[in-house]
Amino acid sequence: MKKFKELWQKYKQFILFCIVGASNTIVALVVNWIMLKIFGLAGLNVVIAGASLSAAISSVIGDIAGAINSYILNSKFVFDERNKHTGVKFIIAFLIYVALSALFVMLLNALGIPEEYCKLIATPVLIVENYLINKFWVFKK
Repeated sequence: MKKFKELWQKYKQFILFCIVGASNTIVALVVNWIMLKIFGLAGLNVVIAGASLSAAISSVIGDIAGAINSYILNSKFVFDERNKHTGVKFIIAFLIYVALSALFVMLLNALGIPEEYCKLIATPVLIVENYLINKFWVFKK
């Protein structure tokens, strides 16, 4: 039990970041899926240059929902850091993430991957980018 407590203390921040990240991913994917279904039901599935614009828009809306969850949970439970600069940095990092995510989703869709799977494929790649920018820039003390 003592060894477990030592490991917990050593890796607590990373473990909590992963838990928060999982919840962000779930929130983003669920909202993304709901938006895809809403766009589909409303007949708003616009295709430009072989890529679904509704897939990219759904991805962005899902990412916004995940980012709100991320900022609240990371600043309160993971990094214990919320100051005037953290919020601005978080928004900048989020905008970079959203742009990369939308581009990646559109690229995957243009390559013939069904829009329902594009976000699932893009997410693991973008998790690495998101972790690094949050750890070393947004919430850096």
